[in-house]
Amino acid sequence: MRLELTQKLQQQQVLAPQMILSMDILLLPTLDLEQRIQDEFSENPALELVEQEQPAVKPEPASGDTAERPLDERLRDSRDWSFEDKNPRKSSFAATDAKHAALQNTPGKPPGLKESLMEQLRLKRIPELTREIGENIISCLDSRGYLDCAPEELSDWIENNPAPEEIKDALEAVRGLDPAGICATDLEDCLLLQLRRDGENHRLEEAIIGGHLQELSQNKLPALARALGRSVEEIKKAAELISSLDPMPGRQIDSEETVYIRPDVLVEEVDGSLEISVLDYSLPRLEISRSCRTALRDARKDREASAFLRRKIESAKWLIQALEQRQRTIKDIAVAIVEHQQDFMLKGPEQIRALKMQTIADTVGVHISTISRAIKGKYIETPVGIFEMRYFFTGGVDNAEGEIESRRNVCRRISNLVETEDKKKPLSDTALTRLLQEQGLQIARRTVTKYREQENIPASRLRRSY
Repeated sequence: MRLELTQKLQQQQVLAPQMILSMDILLLPTLDLEQRIQDEFSENPALELVEQEQPAVKPEPASGDTAERPLDERLRDSRDWSFEDKNPRKSSFAATDAKHAALQNTPGKPPGLKESLMEQLRLKRIPELTREIGENIISCLDSRGYLDCAPEELSDWIENNPAPEEIKDALEAVRGLDPAGICATDLEDCLLLQLRRDGENHRLEEAIIGGHLQELSQNKLPALARALGRSVEEIKKAAELISSLDPMPGRQIDSEETVYIRPDVLVEEVDGSLEISVLDYSLPRLEISRSCRTALRDARKDREASAFLRRKIESAKWLIQALEQRQRTIKDIAVAIVEHQQDFMLKGPEQIRALKMQTIADTVGVHISTISRAIKGKYIETPVGIFEMRYFFTGGVDNAEGEIESRRNVCRRISNLVETEDKKKPLSDTALTRLLQEQGLQIARRTVTKYREQENIPASRLRRSY
């Protein structure tokens, strides 16, 4: 073992900062891109927002204006770069008043599960101690509405270690709130709480839930009938009632944040032809600040200030070029997709064709990774609806005409066959494969099984009706 110093010559590919920025910008959806532009605008004094209604070229400042003042006075703060008399940000920030008004009129997020239960508990006529313990219990519920710990463990962490009788009273109070089934310890407990809420006699249903949920999930109704000494018809009615219960009642209230979709591309049918446009009207227009250019000319003798200004202007140019390149790339990809999916655009989703990313990459003349990055999180509005751009890329199987049938059409055929089957004798995957082959598709049974599972269609034994 020894220590030595050696030299090594090798080639290494390093991405330029412009390329990294371009890839980042291309990856962002429209809403995230708007925020990214605002962040860049706040940090870079060389960027200026252009009002849509006004020409991009700004008049030169008059004599005695900001540009005539010394550099050290105009550039007070290198982090903010606020120009006193002629601030290019004033017009853009003045337009935010309307946005603030819109935000004030936007409805807030609805109360979640725990907030709703807390409000219900405060309205109940119960002792104050029971209410306090109940609030602690509610804080232990997960998004499904289930209790995260065993009831006997509650006294260990609740303040003042309440007695078991006090915890029992609080549990009953919480379990009496809406929706039914809240504060259950497991699935069986959740279903039983919902059954007992209406006060009717459900002995058969309780017996099935108490010891035969596994058989019920496997649709073994005759075996259940023999085990419980009931008829298959009685078991069937009980199974229908149990299936109407909610295994996760907390999800009824604990709503997730709404995700808004803004299409990036619009496809319109005009006189029988398809017109494509990139929807970038919501993106602010950027240009290099004339005030910053003027400051750069005045700072020729100040190397530090000149280097700082050149760096900021260069960064601003990179951003503007990346935005322009993003729009061109998305437009080219959208045009290529529409050319391959014209029947889909004009006749509906049933006419979707199998399409690979490599095909679009070859058409546009870019790498397949660029296609994957460009379509991520992007949506396209077509005459038949709004779809994610990734929706149009699907594999398929060969048909009798020698063409490739898209995977989505094959899944649609499987769903149609299942919907029209005899429920007392449901079609097995082998039978589905045979029917599809008779329709001209060259498909294997394992492929049918995979597509059926992707469509969340149960197996034949689970679809059987007694």
